[in-house]
Amino acid sequence: MPEDWIPWVAGAFGLALGSFLNVCTLRWPLGGSVVRPPSRCPGCDTPIAPRDNVPVLGWLLLRGRCRTCANPISIQYPLVEATTALVWAGAFGHGGLSWDAFGAAVFLTILLGIAVSDARFYIIPDEFSLGGAAVGFLLSFAPGGRGPLSSLAGAALGFLGFHVVGLLGTWLVRLRNPARLEEAFDAHDEQRADPVVQARVARLAGPGARIGLLALSATAAAVAGFVGGAGAVFVTLPAVLAGVAILLAWAESFEDATFEPERAAARGDDPPADAPPADAPVSALGGGDIRMMAMVGAFLGPAGVVLTTLGGSLLALVAAVPLSLVFRQLIPLGIFLAYAAAASWLWGADLVAWYLGFAGLGG
Repeated sequence: MPEDWIPWVAGAFGLALGSFLNVCTLRWPLGGSVVRPPSRCPGCDTPIAPRDNVPVLGWLLLRGRCRTCANPISIQYPLVEATTALVWAGAFGHGGLSWDAFGAAVFLTILLGIAVSDARFYIIPDEFSLGGAAVGFLLSFAPGGRGPLSSLAGAALGFLGFHVVGLLGTWLVRLRNPARLEEAFDAHDEQRADPVVQARVARLAGPGARIGLLALSATAAAVAGFVGGAGAVFVTLPAVLAGVAILLAWAESFEDATFEPERAAARGDDPPADAPPADAPVSALGGGDIRMMAMVGAFLGPAGVVLTTLGGSLLALVAAVPLSLVFRQLIPLGIFLAYAAAASWLWGADLVAWYLGFAGLGG
């Protein structure tokens, strides 16, 4: 294959993979199959015809509406598809036809799936976390890979470290206020059901907001290209498009019946696969985040776990202000860990080298 074709072929594969990723982020959190039933309109339940299921193009030709019932189809779908395509094109455009490029594309795709799932359902499916950890370990054997010992050490540190943090966090909160965690979850559910809050959040998914967010994405990509060249565009544009898709998934989750167990039970829906029992004790840190960090460690090793933990915690603290104070919503930590893990993959080695030099520990 001519070298110039590699990014284009990788991008086309990423486009198709992004379409499948949309299915995974919607069905895996609910314990559903990604094979059956075929893709359907969420409004009228009509199966989507193959001609309308072409990634990005199908949504554009339908003008974002179902062909049968004319109900809106979320722009989240083409955004995830376009982001995945850019990730694969960028990875192979930078790394060529190599195991390193393949590992980067796979890792970043898994992180995107985790972030979208966590935004919409506050659930990180085990297929992404534990399945991703297995993939990361297998890729550690590839030429130029991290090595199995580093991968296993990273997975163990990520899982055990976050498990200990969750236990300590829960203990400290209950020590100060035994009912604080339950109160936080109750406030989260009450606000989510509040029509005023629903209307406020729905504006984020409205036409004006979507146009503004996409204009911001184009502007960010243009600035990145002007400052850092074409390579910077393949970092900035997917990151911003992913952010828009994640924000829309979170906004649209307020209309999602999966957050209302009574309505879901009335419809006869099965509970999410990872959902705890109704009387399960509330924890300060979700089990999905713990298993996710095992996946991050399998790909990045121990140093990557540390960088991801620090970066994700800082990002979550910034987001805690509007989510906790304005909307009184719990923080879907997986989103911020995903962004920090992506940054650790891209710049982790440089950050570690800079810190060692700054601390006078460099060679």
